[in-house]
Amino acid sequence: MTQDTTPQHTGRFAQAAAEEFRLLVESVRDYAIFLLDRSGYVMSWNAGAERIKQYTAEDILGEHFSRFYEPEDQAAGVPARALETAAREGRFDGHGWRVRKDGSRFFAHVTITALYDQRDELHGFAKVTQDITEQREAERVLRVREQQLAEAQAIAQLGSFEWDVAADQVTWSPELCHIFGLESRTFTAPAQVFVSCFHVEDRPLVVAAIRQAARTGTSFGGEHRAVRPDGEVRLLSSQGRVVRDERGRAQRVIGVCQDVTEQREGERQLAEADAQAELSRQLQRGLLPVLSLRDSTLLLRTRYLPGHERALLGADFFDALELPDGAVATLIGDVTGHGPAEAAVGVALRAAWRALILARHGPWDVLDGLDRVLVSNRPSEEIFATVCCLWVSPDRRRVVVALAGHPPPLLADDGKIEFVNVAGGPALGILEDSYYTWQAGALEVGDAWALLCYTDGLIEGRRAPGSVERFGTEALHQAAAGLLDQQASVDGLLDGLLDVVLEANGQDLSDDVAILCVATSNQPGLSRRQRR
Repeated sequence: MTQDTTPQHTGRFAQAAAEEFRLLVESVRDYAIFLLDRSGYVMSWNAGAERIKQYTAEDILGEHFSRFYEPEDQAAGVPARALETAAREGRFDGHGWRVRKDGSRFFAHVTITALYDQRDELHGFAKVTQDITEQREAERVLRVREQQLAEAQAIAQLGSFEWDVAADQVTWSPELCHIFGLESRTFTAPAQVFVSCFHVEDRPLVVAAIRQAARTGTSFGGEHRAVRPDGEVRLLSSQGRVVRDERGRAQRVIGVCQDVTEQREGERQLAEADAQAELSRQLQRGLLPVLSLRDSTLLLRTRYLPGHERALLGADFFDALELPDGAVATLIGDVTGHGPAEAAVGVALRAAWRALILARHGPWDVLDGLDRVLVSNRPSEEIFATVCCLWVSPDRRRVVVALAGHPPPLLADDGKIEFVNVAGGPALGILEDSYYTWQAGALEVGDAWALLCYTDGLIEGRRAPGSVERFGTEALHQAAAGLLDQQASVDGLLDGLLDVVLEANGQDLSDDVAILCVATSNQPGLSRRQRR
């Protein structure tokens, strides 16, 4: 059997093929496919063109294709240049906004192909338009999300990587590059390059963790040191998982690395601060215990306020002991400076004082012993201390006062208020290898009296807010006299003095203040007429 190859048969075959192609083009709905003549007028129209551009064949046939362009593009000659390019190069490919019949816009991918006849003369153009508005928006959203992810990674100092197991290639995110001290960009390099960025001692650990995850299918994680090109060491927390193919073989390893250097340093500092705070609390309890007396005929009250350096541990201290014979001994003191070292000296002085008092040593031995303890315990020769020691007799009628560089107590007795006038010695730690005869003075008191001992923070602040004048002993005397004139209790006296000093200093004391007050249970009220 022979095939008919006559011109008539060939012509019929070509006509049938052309008809089938026409039907195919007309039925396509995802693309606008139509013909233009040499001048750009629409010569054909398919279903896709009607769907995308909203024009029917009756609307658009014979119209110029430039009506699909925005007015500014028409004025700029964009349609004409597209045809010129297609005629010159055989094809034009481009993207841009196009206008539908109702005036709405869509973003199009356009291809214009030049059509030539058998004599190689330009016959017209075939134009294919695809509406890629949704695709373009999806790409825009993807870019935004990638940018947001990159920004989030930068903020969190979190970089990502993906290891193609078969190719042994690791793709780095820009932030991962930044973490390792490299140019921030996305790039791919052999896995060995990735591993080599870690500290030489940590590389085996990194490799072992990833291999273990690849073998068992589990996730991996850990903290390892990375070394930047300039030698700086950063601590990274890495997490990742293995992605397997349909056969269960490790295909990819996906992971993240977060720079936790500052975080871990902050945690370390916080732990140190917590330990320091706990030490401070223990030292503070060793400096400022809660004091009370069993004898109801004698009152003992204390107060403490930190100065504006309250973040540092103060070194004011006080203590009291009741002795077997009924006598009461008290101590108040102040070590220069702030901090654990100074506070530790204060704790040592308080412990030494208790031992000396319980051993029934007198004023000379007590001050001499305290001086020796300070010199042997202080971390610097610049540290010294002041103390005020009292011994109240069992009958509460006699008080012995011994001072070492400390401000004199304020005595309210027999309707009078005045500073105790006894000989005082130098501050502890001032004298170097010198024998010094410490002195003490005895006070004879009446039935109702109060003795106020304090550290210098009470009088060394300002006289008034903004003033350069010290509060001083005179102002303290006036304030105490005024409070006692109002029949203030011992607690009222202490709280009132602190209120006065705080107000004078704008509620911000320049130094710590400790107060210890010993008084008979008969309150020592003071009349205006008797005050001096």
